[in-house]
Amino acid sequence: MYNKLKHIEGVNLLPKEVVGPALVGSVEYFNGEKSTYHGSLVATTHRLFMNLEDNDLVCVEEISFDNITRITVEELLMVGHILHIWQDDKLLISIKSISEGKLEKFLEFYYKYKAQHAADTASAEALA
Repeated sequence: MYNKLKHIEGVNLLPKEVVGPALVGSVEYFNGEKSTYHGSLVATTHRLFMNLEDNDLVCVEEISFDNITRITVEELLMVGHILHIWQDDKLLISIKSISEGKLEKFLEFYYKYKAQHAADTASAEALA
């Protein structure tokens, strides 16, 4: 199941969209109420995907870069790193039990392509 969580199956990628690093761990998903799943976050050059394992099935949900206003990382002694994804003041997702090396790669990839996405969006709006 670990390998299935690292990939996004059944998703149609956009032209020139590339799949980047994935974080696998314990995902806390805040949609009305908090739910915890074994899952992952998979970064692409255009968006993020959240994979959640539920009864040996993997459910995939897209998260637009436009919906993410902030990412924070918390380090707890007994838990390790926890990545929090925010939309304004609302916590959308937390993922914990992830390895440090993968976290750094994931964040570098995310910040690079989030900035590129913001620049492309600004250019498109200026032309309109």
